[in-house]
Amino acid sequence: MGQVMKRMMDMLYTKKLEVVLVGLESSGKTTLLTVLGGGTPVETAPTIGLNVKMVKRGGVQMKCWDLGGQSQYRSEWGRYTRGSNVIMFVVDTHAMESLPTVKHELHRLLEDKELAKTPLLIVANKIDLEPHVVENQLIKELNLDYIVDNPWVVIPCSALRGINVDEVVNWLTKQSS
Repeated sequence: MGQVMKRMMDMLYTKKLEVVLVGLESSGKTTLLTVLGGGTPVETAPTIGLNVKMVKRGGVQMKCWDLGGQSQYRSEWGRYTRGSNVIMFVVDTHAMESLPTVKHELHRLLEDKELAKTPLLIVANKIDLEPHVVENQLIKELNLDYIVDNPWVVIPCSALRGINVDEVVNWLTKQSS
């Protein structure tokens, strides 16, 4: 009987959040999603299409859409981000040569007026690898200062090593308020 009541209370008092993870291929989206779900990082293959995972943390149930980052899938990002509560844009800070493409894809995505006001979390992933782009350099390289319609924040992390993953979780749970 106690388990039934607990489940009913969880359903009534759990906040819900729709999160979409986008970013170029091999930026670490699937690894980050695995770690957010309380798992340990594992060897992953490139996401073909999308993965959907339910993550419950801190009284918040997050439905997370992990979208493929290959060029043939990027035009579909807008379809999944519309109506979401949060956009997580994962950037491989070690792949500095990809930053012009990252910038282009990010700003192309945000041209969609339906996404105005949707909070944007830039996850600066792979900070455990050297060399990597630091936060203020990433802000400059991606022209984040020019994003005025969407509230945004950058959180440097390493999904593989678990560095600052709790900060990502804390930021996400605050968005459900």
